[in-house]
Amino acid sequence: MTIEIFHQLGFRSQWNFQSFIDDNVGNGFILAPSHMEKSEVENLDINLKSNSIFDPQFFIPSVQKRKLATYDFFPDVVANGFQTSEYSDGFSQECAERCIDFQKVNDFNKLIIPTRYISGMPSSFIQQQQQLFVQPFVESIGRLGKDRPVLLQIVLNDGMIKDQEFSADLLNWITGIPIIDGVYLVADINPRTKQLKDIDFLYSYLHFIEALSLNDLYILLGYQNTEAALLTLASPSAVSIGSYENLRMFNIRNFEEDDNVTKRGPNARIYVSKLVQWIDTNYIGALTRIFGNTNLFDDNHYKAQMFEPSYHWHFSKPELYKHYFLVFSEQIRSISNYNGIDRYHFLRQLIEQGIAEFASIRDKGVVLDQDSDGSHLPAWLTAANLFAQDQGWR
Repeated sequence: MTIEIFHQLGFRSQWNFQSFIDDNVGNGFILAPSHMEKSEVENLDINLKSNSIFDPQFFIPSVQKRKLATYDFFPDVVANGFQTSEYSDGFSQECAERCIDFQKVNDFNKLIIPTRYISGMPSSFIQQQQQLFVQPFVESIGRLGKDRPVLLQIVLNDGMIKDQEFSADLLNWITGIPIIDGVYLVADINPRTKQLKDIDFLYSYLHFIEALSLNDLYILLGYQNTEAALLTLASPSAVSIGSYENLRMFNIRNFEEDDNVTKRGPNARIYVSKLVQWIDTNYIGALTRIFGNTNLFDDNHYKAQMFEPSYHWHFSKPELYKHYFLVFSEQIRSISNYNGIDRYHFLRQLIEQGIAEFASIRDKGVVLDQDSDGSHLPAWLTAANLFAQDQGWR
């Protein structure tokens, strides 16, 4: 089964568009209204939009952050000040109708039913989502016509996914919504390291994705970092790739009110497929002295630019991300060539080779920091082995 790849758009989305056009990376885009005004989305090339989905980003419906205020269907705009009780009584239907109409008029590939972010594991989680968004959107789709697949967006935290009873209730609810054809699934892990290392979460998430897949639902995994490679074991339909970390790791704070705090830019990092890891570029000199720049780092035209002596490594340079898009998408494509037990064996070999590469780096005296090392790979391998054992693959 071929796994589709969607660019998760945000700041500097032109890099993603250029990667799609110039390097043939990805199947489409997940558009972000918090970074794109309504007129900008409307004026996009129709061929780009027809291969894309539009994420309404209703995560905090009372906050019109950045460019969300330009959309006449955003809850706080519709209600002129979002209040849950008033919205559910009088404004939810109007909001849903405008949002679905916008997605249809702009000819997006699928229709998205948005979600509200809810922390913890409240017993009213399903009821709130159903009342505020699912039911009004289902009714609007019924009136306006279902002429393309419908995806339900849902943001789940690690507690929801790891709790067997809670996740079972979620699965029963999701699979019981007859109009939907799939799920746009986002995991909220807070706090989290750059690479996920929580074995229980990874194992539970694999089973959650698999349960949805077994119900013949299209599963798009949003805001994915390199754990997307591991999660392919559960046979999702599509995964996302993003440039900056806020597009590869969901964080609700990115949708809260601006606090006017100046944030320090991160260190520049380069993705290395052999390690399934982003490496701080401060280590490039040490690594190339030992391994050269051909044996470890992935070769493409972006690498040629980055390894020029005059190149200035900086987190804002597009080559770092276009290189990642190209390399990681090729990695996902390779995984897509296998299914079931064969995919497990391929991934297990990939992870084991990564562990061996990190051991070689350490043995040769390069001591990587905790955000660049291979400490995530044993956790990944353990989760993969446990999941494979449940499938009868080992």
